[in-house]
Amino acid sequence: MEFVPLKAARAGSDVRHVLGIDAGGTQTRALVADETGLALAGSRGGGANLRTHGEGGVEEVLRDVIGRALAEAQVRPEAAALGIAGADRPEDQTVLAAILRRLGFERHVVVTHDAHIALVAGSPARVGVALLCGTGSIAWGRNAKGATARSGGWGWQIGDEGSGFWIGERAIRRALHAADGRGPATKLERALSEHFGIERLEQILDTVYGAEFPRHDVARFAVRVAEAALSGDAVAGEVLSDAAGELRSAAESVVGRLRLEDGAYDVVLSGGTFRAIPSLAEAVGKSLASAKARVRFLEEEPVAGAVRLAIEELPPR
Repeated sequence: MEFVPLKAARAGSDVRHVLGIDAGGTQTRALVADETGLALAGSRGGGANLRTHGEGGVEEVLRDVIGRALAEAQVRPEAAALGIAGADRPEDQTVLAAILRRLGFERHVVVTHDAHIALVAGSPARVGVALLCGTGSIAWGRNAKGATARSGGWGWQIGDEGSGFWIGERAIRRALHAADGRGPATKLERALSEHFGIERLEQILDTVYGAEFPRHDVARFAVRVAEAALSGDAVAGEVLSDAAGELRSAAESVVGRLRLEDGAYDVVLSGGTFRAIPSLAEAVGKSLASAKARVRFLEEEPVAGAVRLAIEELPPR
């Protein structure tokens, strides 16, 4: 759709408004709110990631979701915040800020990464670690002195351990090992055929070696892995157990480097794979709980963190 220009606030109102955006690999969420945090309008769109979609692809998605949210709200936001995977690199922040300028946001703009807005949304003191598990994964934290650290988040080709993609890809390998007689029998063979709509396992070659690797379909296969594990499949159970261990390790790395155990801190679990596989979130949460750590699954959407950052970016009256 065409971008809808920013419009003036409703006549007679002195309430200011902000725009928050949460851009992930699978979905992008935009939310318009007033300066008290009250949501007025929102929209959803496709995934946006500079590494996988490119600058043009990210701009197209942001143009769409921002345009629809503003068309519904009929107000002019005075500040905006964008949380998007990979935006902790200065060069990426420069590109993303330029995109927002082209879309009408030149001043009072925050560009940060998705784990940051998740921590803001889930930790009142903003002290602790946000552990994201969706298509990809990352752990990022901040201590009481303002120091930050991250672990993971290196992308689906060389990292993102424990993520939906990581689970799906390893489950596919285990299913093929079973078919080859190189591993124990598993229900994942049948689940693989059903998920990808193939009659014979060798047809998976046409799927994964096609024009574009089906990264999101592989990530969604993680749900079938969880179903197999719940039915007692040992191989599926091992894959999920390994994923939980990888996610725990990433979070513990951040906790240790920031010395978060020196005081109370939050552990915020967020992401589509955690939502789709509650048993994984529960296992990871239990492993990270301690006398100092308050573990919680983020109930509200991470875009709420972007809205709060945008409110803080509003200029003084």
